[in-house]
Amino acid sequence: MIKRSLLLFFLFIFSNAAYAQDSVTPEQKKAASEVLETVAKWADAVRDRDMKALDTLFAEELFITTFDGKTRGKKEELEVLKPNPNVRTVSVENEDVRVKLYGDTAVVTALTKMQFIINEKETPVAMRYTAIFVKRDGRWQMVALQTARAAN
Repeated sequence: MIKRSLLLFFLFIFSNAAYAQDSVTPEQKKAASEVLETVAKWADAVRDRDMKALDTLFAEELFITTFDGKTRGKKEELEVLKPNPNVRTVSVENEDVRVKLYGDTAVVTALTKMQFIINEKETPVAMRYTAIFVKRDGRWQMVALQTARAAN
């Protein structure tokens, strides 16, 4: 009987400790909101091919693993995203966005659906991604990104 009571007591204590860790502080809410704003700015900058905004959003050490297993850095990503007369980005929409905070680091997962017009042909693309952002000098910057193709 005593062992059972002790077991129930420890289960109660540990379950409350785990629950307390899941509570969100006002600072965490603010940080999550800032990260979501950064993700929205990123989507807008990709859609608009805003190189200045993308340069600011991407950390110098940005490391990207693409859906086909290739890798590239900031310079190469900016090259891919620069304005191109044969490619027009119509829309970039993020769905199922989730943010996990670890101090000044945020892990973001989402489904992004994009519409392009490539050589006058409408082309939808859907990707799942995991992006890592770090807060530096009061702003969030992407340091890593991995993408995977998803159904449209």
